Amino acid sequence: MGVSLLAEPQAEPQIAFSTHHQCNALLEVIRSGKEFLPAFGRPLSWPAGTLLYDFGDPVDRLYLVREGRVRASVLSADGRELVTGLYGPGELFGRFCLCHRHERNERATVIEDAVIVQLGVAELLQLASTGDGALALLQLFCQRISALEEQVAQLAFAKVRTRLGLLLLRLAEEGEAQPDGTVICRDTPTHEEMASRIGTTREQVSSILAQFRKEGLVSYRRTGPLRVDPARLRNHIESV
Repeated sequence: MGVSLLAEPQAEPQIAFSTHHQCNALLEVIRSGKEFLPAFGRPLSWPAGTLLYDFGDPVDRLYLVREGRVRASVLSADGRELVTGLYGPGELFGRFCLCHRHERNERATVIEDAVIVQLGVAELLQLASTGDGALALLQLFCQRISALEEQVAQLAFAKVRTRLGLLLLRLAEEGEAQPDGTVICRDTPTHEEMASRIGTTREQVSSILAQFRKEGLVSYRRTGPLRVDPARLRNHIESV
């Protein structure tokens, strides 16, 4: 798997992945099964106005909201702050990179008094070291393997347009349902990552997404989240 454990005296344990793809794979497993994981880590209370992390900070941990709300934002080219996400109880936010030690390109601010669990390398190792935690992780990886097997079967028979539509429906399952029936996907993969998942090129993904947007199946902006209409998209796939 290309994973090495680097032990440093008096230092927090570190895990080093050989490729960023492995970072994304682990992150996806954790996000997809967060409701099945036992409680772990140490919850901390943060008053409104607290800056949890800022631009340029290390990408070394995730955050799980127990209580309160958090706002994530980025800076536009002209220096304006643009909100990219609002997170409440039960939601994960942030990213971590265990291969290149990337720096954050966003900031996260507590907007309502919050109780938050920080999930870094030490917490992941703590989780894996317990019986219940190890079993939960094993179940998640098994679920992930089953999902990958289904995706491989779909790749063998489905057209690129259909494969992309199915991927968007899977993303919508983890998104935020809206009153109008659409779903907002906060953690949308890049066009290149989508292309890698469905076995095509980034250019094809961009072209098909543009077609889907024109047909009202999805909507998105350059700096905002992807919005999917699952019902219309599902009907479109079934009619192809």
